[in-house]
Amino acid sequence: MKEQPPTKSAGEHLLLFGGTGAIGTEVERYACNRGWRVTSVSRSGPGVKFDPFNSGDSFDAVSSESPFTAVCWAQGANAADSVYDVDLEHHLEIYRANCLYILATLQKLLTQNLLTKPARFCVISSIWQNLARQAKLSYCMSKAALEGLVLSASTDLAAEGHLFNAVLPGALDTPMTRANLCAEQLSRLTGATRFARLPGVEDVASMVFYLCSAANTGITGQFIAADLGFSRVRIV
Repeated sequence: MKEQPPTKSAGEHLLLFGGTGAIGTEVERYACNRGWRVTSVSRSGPGVKFDPFNSGDSFDAVSSESPFTAVCWAQGANAADSVYDVDLEHHLEIYRANCLYILATLQKLLTQNLLTKPARFCVISSIWQNLARQAKLSYCMSKAALEGLVLSASTDLAAEGHLFNAVLPGALDTPMTRANLCAEQLSRLTGATRFARLPGVEDVASMVFYLCSAANTGITGQFIAADLGFSRVRIV
């Protein structure tokens, strides 16, 4: 059967923070291919440049593109540390990038009335918000904090009809993953489920798209793993 072209969605406008990374790039491509308008924001460009912690950056360029029907945060930072060697200042920087960035930009969107009502929100978190991974202290702690942010935001924003969720990727099949993991590690990950493959960025993007679309009328305060079942299954 011939594959049908994607259904176009008129009037949808996605504000995407972190559109330059692997996930953000795919989210933008996926949404644009379905007729959505996408405004991409990053701390260093391309797209609209904005960093809420840089006093020299203005939010005006973002505001001028409003209103937004959906918002996705795909930005963030990673770190390799443990309780033995964690640098507390760097730990705070990871928390700032992974948590406070979302809170600061969300507050601007709300207080400046830049959203349609209702709007849909999606945070890219990680399965490592719920699971321990060796030598990933700051990363896991910051992602775990996102659980509280999503739950609180979904509760506080319900009165205006907004829906607020998170997608939790696992290890994705990207050039960075293949560069950072040895063959044995890749084999263990792909063998952890019977799919015999790693999930791809398109698996994450399709879930983000649904949660941010008008088709989502009742899912909020949820954390949906896009990991081919990795976090829920054990092959024994």
